[in-house]
Amino acid sequence: MSFFVAINVICSFLTTIIPVVSIVLIIFLPLTSAVVEINCKDRWFPIYAFATIGLSIVVTLSSIDFTIFYIVPSIFTGYIFGLFTKKRLPSMYAIFFATVIQTALSFAFIPLIELITGSNLVDVFVKIFRIYDRFWFDNLLLLVFFVVALMQVILSFIVVSNELRKFTDDKPANNQTQIASFSSLGAAVLATSFAFFYLPGALLFVGISFYFAVFVVIDEVYLKNNTALIVDGCFAFISLLLFALLNRFFNDGVELVLLCIAPVLISVFSIFYSFLKKCRQ
Repeated sequence: MSFFVAINVICSFLTTIIPVVSIVLIIFLPLTSAVVEINCKDRWFPIYAFATIGLSIVVTLSSIDFTIFYIVPSIFTGYIFGLFTKKRLPSMYAIFFATVIQTALSFAFIPLIELITGSNLVDVFVKIFRIYDRFWFDNLLLLVFFVVALMQVILSFIVVSNELRKFTDDKPANNQTQIASFSSLGAAVLATSFAFFYLPGALLFVGISFYFAVFVVIDEVYLKNNTALIVDGCFAFISLLLFALLNRFFNDGVELVLLCIAPVLISVFSIFYSFLKKCRQ
């Protein structure tokens, strides 16, 4: 724990001298926390986290934003990667929960940035990109933060997972496809439920539904299930036709929830296909 705390603190210090290093570190930093979680008991991890954050703040007083925006999220991300690897849980959930935490921290830090700098980050984005339609921007902001966090977490996971295999055997769950299918359906139901009273949440769940549906397709590619892949392609085409026909009956952004048709069709077919295979056996 002391060794990896020192590594994190050194990395924090380097960013104050060479700021461009932070671009690389945000991908590699979760590895230190993941290794600590795998090799130490869970009850010791908070000590490691507090020590890392506290010492990083001390060495980056002139540039404390790195500790806030990179060190803190990397600790949570690394913890989740390490915990899920140690418990041999599906990697898609490790990526998902890490992304959710990254997204939540990003929104939590917005008022903190405003307190420190006196400027609202959302308003800064509006000015930089010259956004005039605040309706779409405000409603899509939650989904955009989720997608950006997802891209960062996936890059970190690619790096971290290769190293974590040296510490423990990676044995994915046998029913991962079914888990992804039910998760995608659950997200689609939540998207529909949120559609008429909180559109940003509905659009976020649309993205989550697609996230798990992609895992369904990836598993089918990995298993070389050509029949399912062909059917998924047909469902994607059908969903586009249904979206074009049905979106005229909705307005105020609610029509975007119809995009869930594709992941729903793919997930339902995957569940029935798995059920039929078991019956044949």
